Amino acid sequence: MTTQQIYKLLFEGGNYSKPYLIKLSHPTAGTLRFINNNEPIFFADEYYAPANFNYTRPNNKGDNGSLSITSINNEELFAFVENADYQYQMNVTGLLMKSGDVQKIKIYRHFYGHVSMGEDWELNFSLGKDDRLDMNLLAQKYDTNMNPGNA
Repeated sequence: MTTQQIYKLLFEGGNYSKPYLIKLSHPTAGTLRFINNNEPIFFADEYYAPANFNYTRPNNKGDNGSLSITSINNEELFAFVENADYQYQMNVTGLLMKSGDVQKIKIYRHFYGHVSMGEDWELNFSLGKDDRLDMNLLAQKYDTNMNPGNA
């Protein structure tokens, strides 16, 4: 979308939001698929249920991503969160264009973060990067003092 097309949508069409297609999956808790729209959609032979959510992409360092979601069947979403552990994954699989076509997205994948529930039963996912990649490992110097038998 060009800048001119975006401004045209904003000024002529009122509010405009990107209807993302997201998939929450876990090996044992199952898979949930949602679209930020008021109508369901089939994409790649998979059903995406309508939901109200706000997805914020992370910055270029992988920080500050978030998802606030309320679905029609919140009980199913709550059950997924209760049964999922560190193995859960969230993928942003596509973006619904104004023409009705879905543009595939392969970049946005989230494996880490935490979940909290708001006052209005809205689930808030704080999505982050794997902090283990920022660990500092001390290099040990092996010499005759550290390892006298094999130096």
